[in-house]
Amino acid sequence: MNTPPQPRRPVSMRQLAAECGLSVATVSRALRSGAKASAETRQRVQEAAERLGYAFNPYVGQMMSGLRRGKREVVLGNLAFLWWDDAPALDASHTGATRRHALARAAELGYSVSEFSLRRQTPAALVRVMGHRGIRGVLILSPMSAVGKSHLRVKLDDFACVSIGWSLYSPAFHRVRFDHFQATRLAIHHARRKFGERLAVLVDRRFDQRSDRSCRAAFLSHHPGGPAAAAKLVFDTAHLDARKLRRAYEEGRFTGLIALNEGQLPREFFQWFPREQMIYLDDPGSSASFGRVDLRHDLLGRWAVDQLVGTIQRQETGEPEVPLTIFVPPRWVPGPR
Repeated sequence: MNTPPQPRRPVSMRQLAAECGLSVATVSRALRSGAKASAETRQRVQEAAERLGYAFNPYVGQMMSGLRRGKREVVLGNLAFLWWDDAPALDASHTGATRRHALARAAELGYSVSEFSLRRQTPAALVRVMGHRGIRGVLILSPMSAVGKSHLRVKLDDFACVSIGWSLYSPAFHRVRFDHFQATRLAIHHARRKFGERLAVLVDRRFDQRSDRSCRAAFLSHHPGGPAAAAKLVFDTAHLDARKLRRAYEEGRFTGLIALNEGQLPREFFQWFPREQMIYLDDPGSSASFGRVDLRHDLLGRWAVDQLVGTIQRQETGEPEVPLTIFVPPRWVPGPR
């Protein structure tokens, strides 16, 4: 049996400060908007952060401030992770990576975690069990295959709640999600030198309509040829004509193609399309390509836990009056040269 890979610890602010030759406090000020730091220091820190792969979460400061003030008795306790699907059990999956990093972050902050599958518990039994275990915060992973209209039929009025992804339509909890708009913009930015206006995208509205719309909007607004040209280069998996896609390529309308991952592509696709001209938005890195966007499944899990602990600390329960959405920043990973 293969041993699941251990979560790689993200670069810490202390490591970033050592790289810059600055104090942690100075680096923290340089990363926060509105904080006092010179333009030179901000640029120096931002360049080092990009070089090391450090991602700053502006929403975790309040939580850590409370921890440093000695309020540990307020925030330490039990959390529940509610998995809509059973996919987290697959350690090799993207969802499995999110789960591992969420569990690792919870442990770092001193929390125990109970995990539940929404497919295996009735709503009343689930709430009763969580109450008996003294659970105070609940992290909900939205359905993996949804169109943005999923409804949770569990009464969580007495718990702090945060959801992952867009698919959970109600209740409208605080959420942490990928930034598909910025991921698509990033893909276009790096691909335009090679492909110019001959860049197409394959979208899939069957998966998650909100994420799909973000991807489409970014493609239309950032395509080198402008919105009118870009609109003719959007192909939808839901009603894809593989022969039409191939004909468009052979006519020279596009030479580069942005897609979510290799599994989204039609069978026999690579018999006529070069793999090195693919740009992926959510591929683990095993597929040959021009490049890919790392959506940061590691940060998704960690930041979701950070937001949940902050919600507990603020003593917020149930559905918030104004839900907060935190976007995890993607990063570009070039293909082999």
